[in-house]
Amino acid sequence: MTEIAACVLAYAADALDIAYWGGLVIGGGLLLVSIIGGAHGDADVDTGAGADFDADVDVDVDADFDVDADFDVDADVDLETDVADVAHATGGATALATWFSMRFVVFFLAAFGAVGVILTHMTTVGPAATLVIALVAGVGVGQAVHQMFRAIRRTSGDSTPQPRDYVQKLARVSVPIEPHRKGEVTLHVRGTRRDVPAVGADVQARFGVGEEVVVVGYRAGVAQVVSRGAFARDSKSAKGEVS
Repeated sequence: MTEIAACVLAYAADALDIAYWGGLVIGGGLLLVSIIGGAHGDADVDTGAGADFDADVDVDVDADFDVDADFDVDADVDLETDVADVAHATGGATALATWFSMRFVVFFLAAFGAVGVILTHMTTVGPAATLVIALVAGVGVGQAVHQMFRAIRRTSGDSTPQPRDYVQKLARVSVPIEPHRKGEVTLHVRGTRRDVPAVGADVQARFGVGEEVVVVGYRAGVAQVVSRGAFARDSKSAKGEVS
């Protein structure tokens, strides 16, 4: 009976050792891929910053911050499938997303595996204690990283301009706007100066450099503008109709 118990414990120890190495290889490997991919993405952004960005992606030309945010979101897809996306299908998904994500899984595996391997092969800690410590370390590290990124996403989301932030803002033409041809306007959004592609709300409109216009629409990174005078007249007409 004692021999059977010893065999079981030996097999269990071997199984745990395999689990630790597996977690370290899988979790650490995914982290390494994410780091390399993130560095490559930053390099691409920096390299393309001097090019005609509007020709490549239909977003804000002055989009250093926006581009970084977009790449952050793309990188998140590799490590974090937000469980909140299925909230419509399962009632508990929103609560689950508070504690669980693919990012949490990756960091859990990496920390669990690393601590398990270190304690197993470099210390005299027993298998049971090693398992407990590795689990606590994995959960702790995974949750710390998961909650940190959730906090970052909340705060960055609050400061990122939304399409509605551009509407009814006074702007100045920086690149002429011609009929059926896109130009550019400069305006301040949330305290930041931005240069955005623009077209006339009336496709026959013309606006020269330095002319003041008002943004009346913003879609797919392109502002729709009218002259300041036309906007004032339309506003007065609207008020007169309401009264």
